[in-house]
Amino acid sequence: MGAVFQGPDAPPRAKHTFRLRRALPGMAFLLVLSAVAGFTWFKVIDQADDRVSAAACNNTDRISTSKLQVRVYNATAREGLARRVAGQLAGRGYAIVATDNDPLSGIRPVDGTAEVRYGTAGARAAALVRRQVPGATLYEDAREGSIVDLVLGQQFQRLSTPAELARGRQGLLAPAATAAAKPAASVKKPAGKQPAPATSPGPAASPSC
Repeated sequence: MGAVFQGPDAPPRAKHTFRLRRALPGMAFLLVLSAVAGFTWFKVIDQADDRVSAAACNNTDRISTSKLQVRVYNATAREGLARRVAGQLAGRGYAIVATDNDPLSGIRPVDGTAEVRYGTAGARAAALVRRQVPGATLYEDAREGSIVDLVLGQQFQRLSTPAELARGRQGLLAPAATAAAKPAASVKKPAGKQPAPATSPGPAASPSC
């Protein structure tokens, strides 16, 4: 058992020990305050990023449907399908510029519900039109202008209901739903440059979310 030295022969104690003990509560407070400030700052940045992402995805809804020119084509043997669907879209505010049988029926059969064909300038318009038909896919071709072709396929049954459209819009605006959502419909690119149907010029638009 070691001896305890007291009195004049005892070794001198470190003078800073007492000062360090007095400073510990203040240092702990500063560390906690820094952690809270850092968490708050990252939270603010995260919320700002969410608002920016939501605004970018919501740009498609700011397009006036009355300015979207749509041609409705029938790729099935059902008589009058294009005219009927075109009337429904017109009732939703879309500008229908033509209805006819699919001019590419011998080149691009549409076996699904629908295919939305568009050029670079009509990307945002195509995104809106695609939401009108459950299961519709996108196909970008070499056309100029912003006219969009909605080609009704063999499995087409109906347009999206207002409730389905509302759920789709909420999915765009909810970051959590976006992370868990299924991948968007694939955009098929042509293997080579193909002649596109004649189109009339329209306002340019940037790609949507």
